[in-house]
Amino acid sequence: MRLIAATSRDLTKEIAAGRFREDLYYRLNVVPIQLPPLRERREDIPLLVEHFRQKYNARLKKNVERIEDDALAALSGYSWPGNIRELENVLERTILFAERPVIRAADLPPSLRATPVSPPEELAAASSPGVPTAPGSLKEIVKEQVQAIERDLIVRGLEVTNGNVTRTAKLLKISRKSLQMKMKEFGLRGED
Repeated sequence: MRLIAATSRDLTKEIAAGRFREDLYYRLNVVPIQLPPLRERREDIPLLVEHFRQKYNARLKKNVERIEDDALAALSGYSWPGNIRELENVLERTILFAERPVIRAADLPPSLRATPVSPPEELAAASSPGVPTAPGSLKEIVKEQVQAIERDLIVRGLEVTNGNVTRTAKLLKISRKSLQMKMKEFGLRGED
């Protein structure tokens, strides 16, 4: 029997803290493989995008033929804090709502279109004392990004369902009441 396991935690620290069994660690740690985060393997992004395009075309019965260069550049320029799972989720959502056989940058969630990756030196400089930062707190910026993504998903859902609120709620896997509250918040209208 072969067992492949993955974790984002440092198991040696977990053992020291008493949260992971040492004997299990030695049983599992036969051939450890260190896989760097996606942001350190940007050359893999086009291959993964193509894999997920094919996968979700088949699964969702869609016909997205290709991803335009501007979309691929946006995908490659994003930092992917959620790694491959986040990339897969973004592509699944984008393909689900695709209305054309070509995905463009404008079809991607707003957070990807507006987030350039900063080199480590720029990040270090920006976090140094005395260096001015962008206006607004991180919490405000995150809230604005989440709202933009939510609004974008609702608009696309309403487009796919021809404005049907009940079907849009089912598509987005949220309650009809939650969808109506969000629609009111964003000034959106639907039918039922």
